[in-house]
Amino acid sequence: MSDLEPLSGSQVREFKPSKSKHSHSSTKKHAMLYDSTVDAAAISKALSHSHASNIDTTTITRILPSLTHDQMLDLRGEYKKIAKVNGKGINLSKHLKLKLSGNYGKIAHVCALGRWESEGYWANFFYQSHSSRRELLIESLMGRSNAEIRAIKDGFRDKRYSDDLEKMVSRELRADKFRTAVGWVLEARRQEETEVLGDAMVKRDVGVLSQCLRTKEGGESAMLEIVVRRSDAHLREVLKVFERDYKVNFAREALKRSAKHSNQGEVLAHILNGVINRPARDALLLRHAIQDIAAHNHDEELRYELLISRMIRFHWDRAHLDRVKREYLAKNRWSIEHHIGEATKGDLRMFLLGLCEPRG
Repeated sequence: MSDLEPLSGSQVREFKPSKSKHSHSSTKKHAMLYDSTVDAAAISKALSHSHASNIDTTTITRILPSLTHDQMLDLRGEYKKIAKVNGKGINLSKHLKLKLSGNYGKIAHVCALGRWESEGYWANFFYQSHSSRRELLIESLMGRSNAEIRAIKDGFRDKRYSDDLEKMVSRELRADKFRTAVGWVLEARRQEETEVLGDAMVKRDVGVLSQCLRTKEGGESAMLEIVVRRSDAHLREVLKVFERDYKVNFAREALKRSAKHSNQGEVLAHILNGVINRPARDALLLRHAIQDIAAHNHDEELRYELLISRMIRFHWDRAHLDRVKREYLAKNRWSIEHHIGEATKGDLRMFLLGLCEPRG
């Protein structure tokens, strides 16, 4: 991955979210169990106004980005007990979607879905976008562990497909190699990181991949199957042995070959770049999303999908987000917070900056 130039050469101030009273600053508070009742009541009150302009977005932004996945589930359970619409308890994410609009409404709604249901949302959302961004589907599913895929499938919610993610994929994706690769992922039968297949299997995979690159036509399915089904550790060894034996970088050669098959190339790039350096890959994904917004109409809603999906995804894993932030700063000379502050505005900006804040 190459270094990227900063968004602008102008010296503008660093955007940093202010510490709120909601932040747990003391060691004693760190040890306390999360009490969702106060937050549920606060959000219910914030959303109680009939006119959208009177909704207290500051309270929503103060609470939602700071919660872990488990805390979000606790909050959702408590919220449904106290928030009523037409006399019935309402789901927090649904209430946010009902009361809020635009990109702020989208980011609040998706965050409230929690870690796994939100991934199902993006996997399902890609075909509804007029731009048909396959990145939304690829990034939500590819390179995941079997446990993560099972959690995403369990959390998928869409009555049109009987809450069945595999059914959605079979209906919405045309029958091709890309759909086959997605199907392999959804089987949740990827090699586990603790499962060692040994040197013989590494050698076999290297031989198959070499043959795929030498073949003038075809070979993409065999490449995809190895990359999709093997563990990160196994693939790292395959890449190392391939370069040792053939004096070329397999990832680079595979992406050249798959350039005309954009969906297959994106799958290979996402998984292999994650195998090589996941924080660097994800820092670059954020950079591209921010650049896309900065370079185009700031008011065009669909341009924000990739930034929102990536920030929501990374913030659930705080240790990984910290590594991504360090990588981003090292490559771009400015922090993620700074570039988010330049490219976005208003409530959306504050929510995104809240996702960047350390918990506790």
